[in-house]
Amino acid sequence: MRHDSGDSTSNRSMTDWSMVLDAGQAESPTQAASLDELVRKYWTPLYAFVRASGQSPENTHDIVQGFIADVLLSRNLLAHADPERGRFRNLLFRSISNYIRDRHRKATSTLRQPTNGGIRSLDETESYFQAVDRNLEPEHAFITHWVATVIRNAIGVCRSDLEGRGRSAEWAILESRVIKPMLDGAEPVPYHELVNRLELRDASQAANMLVLAKRSFARAVFDEIGETMKDRDDVTGEIHELLRLLQRGDVT
Repeated sequence: MRHDSGDSTSNRSMTDWSMVLDAGQAESPTQAASLDELVRKYWTPLYAFVRASGQSPENTHDIVQGFIADVLLSRNLLAHADPERGRFRNLLFRSISNYIRDRHRKATSTLRQPTNGGIRSLDETESYFQAVDRNLEPEHAFITHWVATVIRNAIGVCRSDLEGRGRSAEWAILESRVIKPMLDGAEPVPYHELVNRLELRDASQAANMLVLAKRSFARAVFDEIGETMKDRDDVTGEIHELLRLLQRGDVT
């Protein structure tokens, strides 16, 4: 599914379960944008789930595309989504597990494609999966990749927000001290180098700017996780649970 930056930007104001429910409403004028946003966010986690279930890269790609075409689109799974029944990711766990079992029973290898365009390439997703996963259980693989997707989306939102408000120096400090070390394992750039590069007053000013940038990044992460939750007050608990699951590998 092709990503449209214009639709996605307007759609990002829809938070909680509203985005999920809107994606299931055929009469909604923003259904396509909501569906595109959900597929964009959950493609890699779904790929990781299926791949960790023991499927080959080729079969995994086929299964995820088929799940999107047959279940999300043709059967309109999202029209039956109910926030009273729990987290959206659990609905995906159950649905794609059932879909894998159904495909196995039917013994089909037909490649299906979403009717409204192509989606992420096999090579891109597989290389990302190989870089992150080490013999993970399917649901833990899903969580790992979903959190990574959330973080990367939040980074993009945070950067656009800071730079759009004339706070590029704050973004540069956050990127040098937090983002690149987190993503690439790079060493944090020393404050004195940042002071010289950004023409700041001193290291204290740089440190204060980093605090502000971290707050912006934290808000972006909070908003990303809150998009598919019914009650925004539960987002903090969701973040803590995800961290616990990632640390223990205890996904239920």
